[in-house]
Amino acid sequence: MGLIMLAKKFRLPIQDFTKERGTGVKTPYFLLKIFKKEATKEAFSRFGVVIGGKVSKKATERNKIRRVILDFFRAHRENFPIAEYLLIVHPSVNNLKKEQIIFELSKLIANR
Repeated sequence: MGLIMLAKKFRLPIQDFTKERGTGVKTPYFLLKIFKKEATKEAFSRFGVVIGGKVSKKATERNKIRRVILDFFRAHRENFPIAEYLLIVHPSVNNLKKEQIIFELSKLIANR
């Protein structure tokens, strides 16, 4: 069974947020930036992922990691307060398997 991607309306256009300052939570594998947003009835959280070339030179490997992360966000979207989240991935993630990435994301969310 394949991964189910996050719907487009829940994705954050990362080019608009890379220079912004938000609150952050850092782990050895990730930096999660959180940008507060007004909570309205139709408001929802959006998620973006930045994976640089240092993580892997191959775009296919970076995209696999991105799909795992976005699938995690899709599955746990209700657990996040309404805000915009930008996850920056550190090169050390390249040593992790899919299950380990999910475990590290779970720890990151618990510490948020």
